[in-house]
Amino acid sequence: MFYPAAWLFLASAVISAVLTWPLRRRLLRERLLDFPGARRSHAEPTPRGGGLAIVVALALIWVLWPGALTDWWQPMIAVLFMALIGWLEDRHQLLARWRFLSQFALALVLLYSVGGLHSVSVFGVPFEAAWLWSGLGIVAVIWLINLYNFMDGSDGMAAGQGVWVGVTSAVLFELGGQSELATFGLAAGGAWGGFLLWNRPPARIFMGDVGSLSLGAMVASCAVLGAATGAISIWVSFMISSLFVVDTTATLVARVLWGERWYTAHRQHAYQRLLDLGWSHARVLGLYQLINVLVVLPIIAAVVRWPHLDTVLAAGLAVFLAVGWRVVQSAATVNNHKA
Repeated sequence: MFYPAAWLFLASAVISAVLTWPLRRRLLRERLLDFPGARRSHAEPTPRGGGLAIVVALALIWVLWPGALTDWWQPMIAVLFMALIGWLEDRHQLLARWRFLSQFALALVLLYSVGGLHSVSVFGVPFEAAWLWSGLGIVAVIWLINLYNFMDGSDGMAAGQGVWVGVTSAVLFELGGQSELATFGLAAGGAWGGFLLWNRPPARIFMGDVGSLSLGAMVASCAVLGAATGAISIWVSFMISSLFVVDTTATLVARVLWGERWYTAHRQHAYQRLLDLGWSHARVLGLYQLINVLVVLPIIAAVVRWPHLDTVLAAGLAVFLAVGWRVVQSAATVNNHKA
């Protein structure tokens, strides 16, 4: 099932890439642009909202692929719903409370659709506490949607991560006996991969909130479905998104401890600090994906071989990435003082 379905990746990528071209032209005509600014990382006005091509490509595959309409309904409803919210945000700037309520509603529906999360294995020992794990699951879904939005600030960063999450989740779903969800992962990875051809440095179009929020919904759906089916533990789901999770979470905690207004826009994520240090967008993108392949992937492979080590390896990975985050922040602070 998995190998023939690998064509899904290519088909989804081609459709996404082809649709992005006319969409970009229309966004330019409508002047739906992101302009350079103090908190932005680009130098020229660039059309935003390209994530619509990703979502349409994925929706077409959903309709056309045999069995997908019934097999993918949970992740696709999540992706389409957050794409709608993101599209409205790109065009009309929704109030924060409406954004939060939409994310909360999605989290509730997603957890309800799988019957909640009843048990989580910690250091190889299963702990039954449906109310606790389901509650934390709702928080995790909301945070994943937001953090993927926060990390969409450098050329190719979020799109590249979309490819990584989709393909990695597909392999793990297949190994876990969930072939139907594996095909969704391949299609999703392909859709973001096709867009990456336009979004890679130097980006000719940005995905906008329609793309980043739907990406977060895709990631959250894979995590919830992975936990519910037993194909992907929550610790492995953390590993898959660990670079983004650690960067955003460490930055948020630091801003709270520094007494800053943590809810305001800023340029303090590690990837933004690297850009401020003079790194190119291509170099930052390369570093993040190199860590995914050379550090995160071997750890995930180790967990596949020795599942009882998932908690301790996840903790070790978190510490490793947190140390890296701190090194980047310190280098940026020294550079600012010199300036």
